[in-house]
Amino acid sequence: MSVSDVRTEVRRWWGERWAEQLEAVAAGAARAVQRGQALARRGAVEDLQVVPGSIDATVAEDRVSPYRVALRWPLPTDAAWDRGVRALGTELRHTAALLDDSLSEELVDTLSDAGVELLPRLDDLEPACSCREAGPICRHVAAVHVAAGVQIDRDPRLLLRLRGRSRDELLGQLRHAEAETLSAPDLDLGGGLERARGDLDAIELRPAPVQDPAALMRHLGPPPGVDDPRPLEALIERAAAAAWRLAAGDGAAAADEELLLAELRAQRTGSAASLAEALGREPEAVREELDALFESGAVLRTGSGDRARYRAAYS
Repeated sequence: MSVSDVRTEVRRWWGERWAEQLEAVAAGAARAVQRGQALARRGAVEDLQVVPGSIDATVAEDRVSPYRVALRWPLPTDAAWDRGVRALGTELRHTAALLDDSLSEELVDTLSDAGVELLPRLDDLEPACSCREAGPICRHVAAVHVAAGVQIDRDPRLLLRLRGRSRDELLGQLRHAEAETLSAPDLDLGGGLERARGDLDAIELRPAPVQDPAALMRHLGPPPGVDDPRPLEALIERAAAAAWRLAAGDGAAAADEELLLAELRAQRTGSAASLAEALGREPEAVREELDALFESGAVLRTGSGDRARYRAAYS
C-alpha cells in the first residue's frame, strides 16, 4: 500500500496534511511505513488515546504481545497560548469555526504565528515503541500515526487536546479575551454605539427566528447552474434553524446534530453503528437522533431496527 492510499481514509484538509507527513520519511524507512499502513488498515492499532503532549496506543500482531507506542510532542508554553488566544480573539470567524467543530487554515496559521503549532511535522514527534527496532521509524509507530490521522480527520478537537487545550477551554478563553477587548476604555466601535464596558454576560439579548430564511434567494433568483432551487432552499432553512437553536442556548445539541449530518453525507448511506463508530458515540443514542431527524424530514430511512440505513435528505 502506498502513502497516497492512506488519503482514502481522510476527507478534510487537516487529515490530509497529517497523512502527508509520512511522505517525508527517509527512503530507508519506506518499507516500515508500508507495513505500518497495512497494520492500521487491518485494525491492529488498539486503545488509541490522544492526551496533552502524547498519542498513546498498542499495536497487536499475530502471536505476539501488543507493542506499546507513544508519539510525544512537547506542549506549547502558556505564553504562546496566551498570544494565540489574543490573536484568535480579534476575529469572530475563528470562534465560529471552533463552535462548528472545524478548523480553518486561517485559524491554524494564526496560532502558528503566535508560536502554537497544531499540525506537527513527523520529526516534531518523539516516537517510542517497545519493539526497539533500529531505524528512523518502525512499522508500529507508522501504524499509530496513520490511525491517529484518521481519528483527527474525523474530530479536529483531538489536535487541540494534543496541544494541551480542550475546545471548550479555548472557547472560554476566547470569550474572555473578546470581553476584555470590548470593555477596553479606548475602544471606539464607531457609528452610534457608545464605548463598550463590563461583562458581556450582563447584556440582555433578544434573538428572534427568521420567518422565511430563503426569501432573499427567491427574490434574487437561483444561483447560476441551479435548475431546481428547492433543495438549496431546504438547506438554507435548516442552517437558519440550527443558528436559531444556537442562539436559543441549544448549542451542544445543534452542534452534535450538524456533525452527525455531516458524517452521514460523507458516508452517503450509513447505519447507526457506522456513524456511531465514526463519531465515537453510542449506537443507540445515534439511532434515536437519526430517527428524530427522519421524523423532521432531514434524513431518509430504509429498513428498521439494526438493519435501518440512513442518508441525508439533502446533500
